[in-house]
Amino acid sequence: MKKLNKIKDIVREVLSEDKKTRNSDTLLILQTLRKMGFKIYIDYNDLERMPSFESITRSRRYWQNNNKKFLSKENVAISRDMQQEKYKEVFT
Repeated sequence: MKKLNKIKDIVREVLSEDKKTRNSDTLLILQTLRKMGFKIYIDYNDLERMPSFESITRSRRYWQNNNKKFLSKENVAISRDMQQEKYKEVFT
């Protein structure tokens, strides 16, 4: 729970400090990770060509829902369900 609240606060900071992040989820994600101390080196020009992280994870969900050979381990699925509940508590 603390981690989600911390992320929520960092995203707020990033959105207020860099107006470009309001228009690009990819830039928002990268700037948030940088603010959290991760070292990420991506050429700014490449940002336009990068797919959104959401597109990638939505694609994973699509394939896992439609093809059993792509299913995650049961403990990962349970963990994801638990995370979803935490997100609901923090963001609703």
